[in-house]
Amino acid sequence: MLPLILLSHGSRHADAQAGIDALVRAVAGELGCEVVDAHLDFSEHTLTAVAKRYDRAVVVPLLFSSGYHARADVPAEVAAAQEETGCELVLADTLGVGPEIAELLARGVPEGKDLALYPVGSSRIQARADYTTLQDTLARITGRSVEVIPATGEGHGLGQLGDRSVHVMPLFVTDGLLLDKARAQLNESSTISAPLTAALAPVVSSRYRQAVSS
Repeated sequence: MLPLILLSHGSRHADAQAGIDALVRAVAGELGCEVVDAHLDFSEHTLTAVAKRYDRAVVVPLLFSSGYHARADVPAEVAAAQEETGCELVLADTLGVGPEIAELLARGVPEGKDLALYPVGSSRIQARADYTTLQDTLARITGRSVEVIPATGEGHGLGQLGDRSVHVMPLFVTDGLLLDKARAQLNESSTISAPLTAALAPVVSSRYRQAVSS
């Protein structure tokens, strides 16, 4: 089987790598192939550095929305890594914002609270439309009110919740500084889920299989 490279944005957060490591182990257990991680920023494990180990590999970007990273950074990084290393990189689809992501976010949400989706945020119209699509899916499967509160950009931050009691669903692969900010802003009556980490393994595995079969 082709090796799999999980390509994340990267983070300065001390606990971010632990979440990625857990996802790597979970995906390897599902697929039975070699799985490694690479990062766009904040790490010496760049895609180019990792691709040097292989002749051919699949890359699954650990991104949800079709924002700038998915549309520009990732394709440019893949092209540069291929040119420098000679490794053929098969670029798979991103994690996306489909029903399987909504189901993961909705697991274990507490009763009696409205819901807030907490994505990173984006200035791109398509990325904002992605969040709206996910918002609608979450409202349908939970039967509850769901609002989108981005971590960055216009109308950002959980401070706007005031004293309202809500449950926050972070659209995050692993821990990060923006997730720490959300926890710090949360009022005493509200709650927040953990990042998705290893729960994303079935989605990542599906993206890998689709890329290999096509």
